[in-house]
Amino acid sequence: RYRLEERIGAGAMGAVWRATDELLNRTVAVKELLAAAVPARGGALEESRQRILREGRIGARLQHPHVISMFDVVVHEDSPWLVMEYLPSESLAQRLTRDGALPPREVADIGRQVADGLSAAHRAGVVHRDIKPGNVLIGDDGRVKLTDFGVSRAVDDVQLTRTGLIAGTPAFLAPEIARGNDPSPASDVFALGATLYAAVEGHPPFGLDDNAYALLHKVATGAVEPPQRAGPLTDVMMGLLAADPDQRPTAAQARDQLAKVAAGQEVGAPGPTAVLAPPVAAPSPRP
Repeated sequence: RYRLEERIGAGAMGAVWRATDELLNRTVAVKELLAAAVPARGGALEESRQRILREGRIGARLQHPHVISMFDVVVHEDSPWLVMEYLPSESLAQRLTRDGALPPREVADIGRQVADGLSAAHRAGVVHRDIKPGNVLIGDDGRVKLTDFGVSRAVDDVQLTRTGLIAGTPAFLAPEIARGNDPSPASDVFALGATLYAAVEGHPPFGLDDNAYALLHKVATGAVEPPQRAGPLTDVMMGLLAADPDQRPTAAQARDQLAKVAAGQEVGAPGPTAVLAPPVAAPSPRP
């Protein structure tokens, strides 16, 4: 049913092809598991199969304009292939490699769309766990979509990550994840902030280091270098990058704040909550 046309992307564990759905006569993206890239020992191959099937199940529950849609899962020669929406696009990572750092308002508009898709995932009980420029697709028509839920975690799903492994990309992890805490919607929001920081500054908030352990140690401190090029995006972005997860906005709040920055509007901090004084009892009449 699916005829592979061209290999359009590859990662450590899988490759993505542009393909044609012969039954519906439409272009689709097909993701395969590269068995050769997965060690056969220790159940790693079976875990990878389960992970890609889980990506299909999670993707199927998310239908949103800013999330790549999942159409089908096909098991071919004992290996699962994901069939997804094809978006003629380049990743934000590719865009940054070509053009360098982007203007703050453009980055805010990209972030607004990602935050909208992320908010839908969180409402569905899904934590993405790997928000980064490589997983943000910018369509030829300007639409932005979030992709690759390969290490995502649904609230009702089983844990597949082996002991000792951290799911995600170190340069974009939240500090609490680097310290060994469980992923949460707040850690996705931090990763979104780190992605926007990389887009506007040209490098992630904790820099880059070939030594993953050294980078994780730096991330765990939560000490983000103040941005130099973010301009009107600075306050909102630093809010996403708050070291304390409880101080970060939700994805929906981030979307609204980023929309204002993209539109050139002032983003005011929420005012203090009004505290009403208890009513004062009227004095009793004198006898």
